[in-house]
Amino acid sequence: MQNEPSYMDTLIAKSLSGEANPTETDELNRWIEESPLNKRLFEENKRIWQKSHSYFSGSEISSDREKVQTQIHRQTSKPAKAVELPTWLFKVAAVLALPVMLGIGWYLGSSRTGSETQMCEVTAPKGQISKCVLADGTEIWLNAGTTISYDPSLIGKTREVQLDGEAYFKVTKNKYKPFIVNTAHSQIKVLGTIFNLKAYSGEDHVETTLEEGSVEFSLVGNTAEPVLLKPGEQAVYNISEKKITIGIVEPYLHTAWKDGKFVFKDAELQQIILELEKLYDVRIHLENESLKHERFRGMFEYEQNIFSALETLERLTNIKYRMNGRDIWLQ
Repeated sequence: MQNEPSYMDTLIAKSLSGEANPTETDELNRWIEESPLNKRLFEENKRIWQKSHSYFSGSEISSDREKVQTQIHRQTSKPAKAVELPTWLFKVAAVLALPVMLGIGWYLGSSRTGSETQMCEVTAPKGQISKCVLADGTEIWLNAGTTISYDPSLIGKTREVQLDGEAYFKVTKNKYKPFIVNTAHSQIKVLGTIFNLKAYSGEDHVETTLEEGSVEFSLVGNTAEPVLLKPGEQAVYNISEKKITIGIVEPYLHTAWKDGKFVFKDAELQQIILELEKLYDVRIHLENESLKHERFRGMFEYEQNIFSALETLERLTNIKYRMNGRDIWLQ
């Protein structure tokens, strides 16, 4: 049975969601007792399920199921070729493993010498998550496809980092030396705090989510007063509309990626696809375009490769996939 991890993933997911029948429950229990490793894997999945389950109520999951069933009815009622769709796409109970490598330490891209200082550049390539520690003890997690650059000596009146991508910051407090994160369109200023900043070049939004402390969010080239965020608040800057929106969020939904989890709630399928493309450095095409604005909730684990992830998705839903190099079509 240990040669069939995908099958056991299914049994674990069905057991945790209460959908396993007695035969499947007995089979899972025998597998758990086969080795300490199996038991540890089950307990870890159980821990993840229990932690995420609080974010998704039974009524929310039922709502998702009804929504997708309605979409199925609309599609299959058309005279055109019927498209098979899942009745519980991305249901949180199915702990699907969609992994990336968790980087350890530094991913040094290159270094360049300026007129006075030597700047370091740190990169987490697509398909990897990296963590690094600055000289002042500040911890930074870099999501896939992210680059930061900074003066490693941190000499000066401020501690500054340039970001392109998404990073989770746990900033060491120093009231005499503010920590500043610069992006192409915004600037975040803190003394010591924990926050997430998403600012990929090429995307139309910049998102700052505050977990602890406080941050000042301001726009580059804008003389307006900075926006002060409180814990649990998120600032979203729409670049094309030049508009900032402040809202109350559940921070874990926006920071779970640093723990190797992709948690989404009320997310459009096209946004989920964008995230998976960054994680695996692939191009995903949705053949049924009418579904791209459908919203879903759920959680993925970054533990297996893209092939295992797609096979799991295909097995647990009615979605089919085909691949050609790094291009993937969902239908």
